[in-house]
Amino acid sequence: MFRAFLDTVKKVYLSHNIVLWLVILLLPVGVSVFMVEFFSARTILHVPIGIVQQDASQLAYRLEGALRSDPVLNVAKKCEDFSECEHAMVRGELQAFVVIPYELERRALRLEAPVIPVFSSGQNYLTNSFATKEIRAVVSSLGEGLFTAGIANPVRVQLHSVGNEEGNYQGFLGLGLLSSIFHLAAILGAVYVFSFPFREHTVRDMLKIAGESRLVLFTATMLPLILIQWIAFMATYAYARRMVSPMSLEEFVMVSAGELAMVLASAGAGATFVGITGNMRMSSSIAGVIGGPAFAFVGQTFPLIGMPFVVRCYAYLLPLTHILKIQSAMLLGPVGLPHAWDCLVTLLFMALFWMLLSIRLLAVRWTASKRKELDWIREHGKVKDKIWAAIGAVYNDLNPSNNASHLKLNLLKSQEESDD
Repeated sequence: MFRAFLDTVKKVYLSHNIVLWLVILLLPVGVSVFMVEFFSARTILHVPIGIVQQDASQLAYRLEGALRSDPVLNVAKKCEDFSECEHAMVRGELQAFVVIPYELERRALRLEAPVIPVFSSGQNYLTNSFATKEIRAVVSSLGEGLFTAGIANPVRVQLHSVGNEEGNYQGFLGLGLLSSIFHLAAILGAVYVFSFPFREHTVRDMLKIAGESRLVLFTATMLPLILIQWIAFMATYAYARRMVSPMSLEEFVMVSAGELAMVLASAGAGATFVGITGNMRMSSSIAGVIGGPAFAFVGQTFPLIGMPFVVRCYAYLLPLTHILKIQSAMLLGPVGLPHAWDCLVTLLFMALFWMLLSIRLLAVRWTASKRKELDWIREHGKVKDKIWAAIGAVYNDLNPSNNASHLKLNLLKSQEESDD
């Protein structure tokens, strides 16, 4: 018995099944080690910030020089006014910006403890923490060098959150997870519906129903899926959006358009996977590998600026990245509208690319599958006829009246033969 157990284990696990070991060992260990090493060993450096310098004193220039020399910070933009830095933050060029106020040095020498406002992104907790903590440290070290022994903090820092005044980071994280779920669902939904004819070997019948038009078959399969998932996405997002702040009509229209473009791009990608592989198992595996960990690489939990260049390229190719940018930009109100338009255009180009590619690949796959089904039918006959013949045989065997009739006919036939 023990020998049989060992033989069974050997047959299951040691039969050169590379896919099995990839799924149960190599993939989870490899991905886990990569994630741990990536998120624990990476040090956030050169966080892009901006400066709005309203004061022209020596202390103001010393503060600017200290910010520029700090290894964690990168003064990427020196703005003429507040709105310029605010728009740069919406576009993702800056993670925070510092306003050096008027009469900074004079107030410090008068022991008035001037306040330096720091405006940081309110939608990313980690980046906000990195930037504001380092800015506060630079300002504090600069204040220690002033001749202000009578006051503990000669220059103070006042933090402001742009786009999330209440600091509800859980709400922003929840909205991102919601979009991530629909991103993966759109890919898997397309994989399931487009692999159905290949799975059931009914490509020939489906094309016959569609009038031998591949475009009609594609549209009839894709359009209901898009409408169902888009409406569900809009309704769920509108319901969850209440936890952050009320949604304006302009935001609803822009975000809904972005969600439609994201569903189109994701479903097109899923259909493309089916066109490449021709079966649901491989297509769903590809969709899971690509769409499953996508949320970790789109900048919602870990800042994109701290990721390697290859990972940033991967994030840019995901539709999820751009819909999250649209949602984050519209949370800022009208100031985020131009940036949301750019992301929407990118999503529309993605949707067009994946749709056209999926149509082409599925047309080729349908033609090949139809030819295979016709060849099989010529060789083995129609499956339906064989099934009905088998059912009829079983029915005759199980029906006593039919058996008696057949027996009576056989007896009469044999009697007639004997008389002859």
